[in-house]
Order: sequence, then structure tokens, then C-alpha cells
Amino acid sequence: MGSTLLQFFHLSIIPSFLLSLLLSSSYANVSYQKLPPPENPNFVQEQLILNPFKTTLNQGLTCGQLIVSRGFKYERHFVTTEDGYILQLYRIINPYAQAARGRNLKPILVLHGGFTSCSSFMINGPGGHIKEWVNGKPPHDTSKSLAFALANGEFDVWLGNVRGTRYSNHTRLDPYKETFDTIAAYCWEANLRPGQKVFHKTYHEFWNYTFVEMGKYDVTAMVDYIIDETGFERIFYIGYSQGTMAIFTLLAKQPQFACKLNLNINVTPIAFIGDLKGIASVIPRSLLLTEIGSQYSGPLFPFLQELDAILSILCTNDAVKPICFEIYNYLFGPDREMVSPDQIKVLFSQVDQMSLKNFLHYIQSFKYDQIREFDYGPKTNLEVYGSEESPKFPFENVPAHNLVIISALNDYFAPPVSVQKLRNILPDRPFIDHVVTWPLWSHTDILLADEAFEYMHSVIIDIIRVHGEDIQVSPEIRGKNISTSTHDS
Repeated sequence: MGSTLLQFFHLSIIPSFLLSLLLSSSYANVSYQKLPPPENPNFVQEQLILNPFKTTLNQGLTCGQLIVSRGFKYERHFVTTEDGYILQLYRIINPYAQAARGRNLKPILVLHGGFTSCSSFMINGPGGHIKEWVNGKPPHDTSKSLAFALANGEFDVWLGNVRGTRYSNHTRLDPYKETFDTIAAYCWEANLRPGQKVFHKTYHEFWNYTFVEMGKYDVTAMVDYIIDETGFERIFYIGYSQGTMAIFTLLAKQPQFACKLNLNINVTPIAFIGDLKGIASVIPRSLLLTEIGSQYSGPLFPFLQELDAILSILCTNDAVKPICFEIYNYLFGPDREMVSPDQIKVLFSQVDQMSLKNFLHYIQSFKYDQIREFDYGPKTNLEVYGSEESPKFPFENVPAHNLVIISALNDYFAPPVSVQKLRNILPDRPFIDHVVTWPLWSHTDILLADEAFEYMHSVIIDIIRVHGEDIQVSPEIRGKNISTSTHDS
């Protein structure tokens, strides 16, 4: 473990005083002996580094480990998109619910935001353990984690993971080859010299995507797969942050796909992003980042496992923890009453991968406000889109008959002015338009807030229970052909 940690510090050129800070601090080691080993090999290195320093069970766990830690079981499904990406779907199994309802549990696809995976919906603890049903009725559960609150109810919970995360791969493209071949100080292949770069076309193709492809290919493949597996004609969709960007861009181009969604629930809805606040608002002003990004095609974080471990360990340290907490607050929106500083180390241990192109598309969206297609520059835009400017997504096409938007007043990434722009462009009023009543509710409170159930999860569950069966397919889109994506189990 020590040599691995030192190797990372050497590669990332982290000052030596930070290493001294880590190794000189005392940590309350957490027992994780009852957990199975990580089912995802992309977490092995992170857990080797992080486990000796852990103070909270949820730090650095895989989706499968998080599910098992609460007493649930799970199925891992592999979905292949039309363009060849292999995505992992986690289906939470609640034996009590299955015994009571059989195959009648309502299927729900929950899709995460940027820089995260499905684990983000299971890290708000303690709590979230499986509860027994009594007389065929679901228990009264107030779990802080959305996934477990749903799983303890009458819902068949499917947790999605998009392309680029540690829960994705490809039928023919290698997402990791370039990373290992360009390490400066260590040779991982016998025929490479230190510092030598070997470019692999398949590597760059893998990372050539943004949230647009997530909607066009990933969401469609996952929804179709769940419909085929469960036998339901329609399912419920819960998208958070980037998960709303994916579904909005999909429905703007394919509004008929809404026929497959009983309710389309969007938490912190993002279709306009020019009015963001906090630390992120200064990013678009940096031209250097865009220039560097245009010269590189690949993952945003080449050493993700080590990065997550170090960030989590640093934010566990009593001297550094307040700094981590303030950075978090000014990034997402301060809510110091709802979110504990101890939660930040857990969140940082679950930071996941994305492509640099996707990140640059974020930056472009900050500039243009209304989300557009990726901007390649006038010449390439003309070849790709037929115009020198990248076209706006026609959000006026997004069906509103089954659309639920849940927003907040203190959300730095989806502030009220941006949400209002979305309302203004929709063809009709959303079926439900809910604003969280807590005035300080911020962008990530759904993941970390102490009272997440009261202000968010209970609202979502009530909406599904009360209105989920009443939705009728809009006459404007009924009967249209719906394109489907291929998938494998």
C-alpha cells in the first residue's frame, strides 16, 4: 500500500508536506470485513489506498458493496448501446417487496449527474437498511439515500451508469490503453520506454462523446432494456443534473420517446446553464482550458482511483476538512445546516470519470446559456450541422404532459432564473412543477442532506404513488414510431 501511495504522489507531483500530513494523522479505521470484495475491478486500487484511512463505511465503496451493506441484494445487468458502449445497470433486489408484490413492483430508472455514478444515490448515511414488509404493505422508511428509500417501497429500482464512468466499457474500443502507455516514470509494457507516447485510435474514439450521446444512446438503451426485462409498457425515469440534460436533449429531438416514460422526473433540471453561480461561474472565462482541451482527447482524470482516494483522505483530516467543506459549499450552493462536513469525504471518494469533450461541452453551454450541439468551430460545424454555429436544442419539443421538474432556490447549477427559462420554452406547463421549500436547498442536497427524505425523497415517492398511474400518452405523440436501441444482458 505504501509504495502505491508514494507512486501516486510522485506521478501527480503533490507536495511532500501533504504526504506527511496524511501519514501523521490519526484515523479511526472502519470495519468492512463483512462486505464482499469489489465487483468492479476499477475500484481495487482506490480501496487499497483508502481503506487504512477510512472513518466512514461509505467511502470508496462500489455500487454493489453499497447495496449489500444495507442488507439488499442486487443484479448487475450489462446493456449494450447502439454505438457499442457497455453500461452496467444495478437492479436493487428487496426480497420482502418481491414476496409481497411479485413482478408488480413499479420499475424506475434513476440516472446520476456529472462526475458521479449510481453510487451517489446510496452514500447518504447512516441508515438506508432494508426493512421488513408487514401484512403485504411497505414499511415506513425515511432513508436519506434515494435508492434505498425507493427500494424499501413498492418500486423496482434500476440504477443507471452512463458511458465514461467506471461502470462502462465498449465492445471494441479500449478506454484505458492510452492512460497506461503515456505514464512518464513507469513502463507498463515491455516494448515502451519511459516517456514514450503511443496513440491508440480506439482510445480516442471511446472518449469522443458528451451528454448528448448519453441521451441519444445510453438512456434509450437502458429504458428499452428495463421495459423488455420487466414486461411493463412504460417505466418511471428520475434524472438528476446531467441526467436531466441527457433526457432533455433526447426528447428535444425524439419527443415520441416520452411514450415509454410513465413520469419523466427531473431533479435540478438543466436546459439553460448560463446563469450558474459560485466557483464554477469563473470557469468559462478561462480560454486556456479550452485551448488545452482542444489538443487532447481522453478522460478528464487519467489517475481517477488515486485521485479519489487522496481527496477522500485529505478531507478526512481534521485540519483540511473545513477547507473541503467550504470548497464544496461555494461550488454547489451553501447549505451548512443540512449537509455535514463529514459527508464531503464520502462524496469525493465517489467522484467518477467523464470525457474531456463532455467537460468542454459543459463550458460551451455556460457560454451559450441554452444547451446546443457541441461547437467544433465554424468550419467543422458547417460540415457536421450545415451551419457555422452549433444549433440549439429545440426544447420546445419536450413533452410536458408527463414532465415533473423539481428545483431549488439555492442551486448554483440550476438557479431559479435558469429553471424559469426552461418553463418559458416548454410547449405547456409541466405536469408537476415543484420548488423545494427549504430556502437553502442546493444542487447536491438530494445526495447528502440530513433531511433529504423530508424535502426530496418523500416528494418524489408521493408524486409517483399519487400520479404515476394517471398519466395518459399525449395525443400529439401517440402513435408515432419510437426508435429503439439494441442491448445485451
